[in-house]
Amino acid sequence: MKRARGRSVGRVGLSRFLQWRFNTILIRFLPRTVGRIYLSFLGRIYFFFDRKEKQQIKRNLSAVIRRLPRKEPIDLTIRRTFKGIIAHYYEKLFIAYVHFGKVCRFLQTQVNLEGQEHLDEALAQGRGVILVTGHFGAVEFLPLTLALKGYEVTMVVRFKTERLKRALVHRTQYVPITLLDANNGEKVLFTALQALRANQILITECDEFDVWRPYRNQQTQFLGCSAPMDRTLDMLQRRYKSPVIMGFVQREGKDRFGLKIHSLNGIHQNLETPNVSQRALQVLERYICAFPEQWYQWKQVRTVLGNQLFDETRPIHVVEEDTSVSHADSAMHAYQALSGRTHP
Repeated sequence: MKRARGRSVGRVGLSRFLQWRFNTILIRFLPRTVGRIYLSFLGRIYFFFDRKEKQQIKRNLSAVIRRLPRKEPIDLTIRRTFKGIIAHYYEKLFIAYVHFGKVCRFLQTQVNLEGQEHLDEALAQGRGVILVTGHFGAVEFLPLTLALKGYEVTMVVRFKTERLKRALVHRTQYVPITLLDANNGEKVLFTALQALRANQILITECDEFDVWRPYRNQQTQFLGCSAPMDRTLDMLQRRYKSPVIMGFVQREGKDRFGLKIHSLNGIHQNLETPNVSQRALQVLERYICAFPEQWYQWKQVRTVLGNQLFDETRPIHVVEEDTSVSHADSAMHAYQALSGRTHP
């Protein structure tokens, strides 16, 4: 009986399991602290029955953090990672189902925007801006945070449920946000280019590994492993020559978040890193190495890295930090602090 339940939960998937209709209704009325506790309880139930997925995440995560010079015990990082995964789903439900006025007030007071000048400088060129992010931190807060600052935003998204899609699309009528369903194929590219021509911010994620369109003969390094190089972002950027920046909503404590904007121009550019996709992965890698518990693609990472992920002889070389954010707030600074090194 228990095995049958486990298979049933696994087929549903964590996202759909947590987005069952009863949960979406309950989250709307529960205080944030109680809502988090409730979703954490559901997460424990899910991973109790789907132990295969839990072990997959733990194994992939452990393979990477063992090769990082971190002081923190591996078991503690693993626990924080599962906590971060559940936090992500709470943030997803919070954005979609909690009273919209309450959501807006929360983001306006609890999310601090850093590096806004990079965003404004890019938009001043009049060709829109491609803002690259990843499955990191409170990414669900990213488009609405920018919209509440007065920016017009278009974001490419993938919906797990029709209910979530309807809820989010309904809320976009109150703010300058357009959501592009990535399942709409070529229509997505056309609408994305229209957004850039209208000088909007186009948000896309660089770590959707299962939908990458890799170059045939080009490889890159990611988390110490050889990886195919996705050409989607490069194709998009070349169509309209739009500037590209990166942004991550980092969790900084209880109900405190920092939206950190990076200019990719600060990444060391040479003949080995000529394209936007590779530079974006380098910035994402910095954040993963500094805050592995805030990334939630650990289950999918083997899609592109395979079993080489488990080769402990492969060092992870984190690309030198750019100067687009302050030293105190940078991902590299945090990474060096965790490894016991100081900035040169």
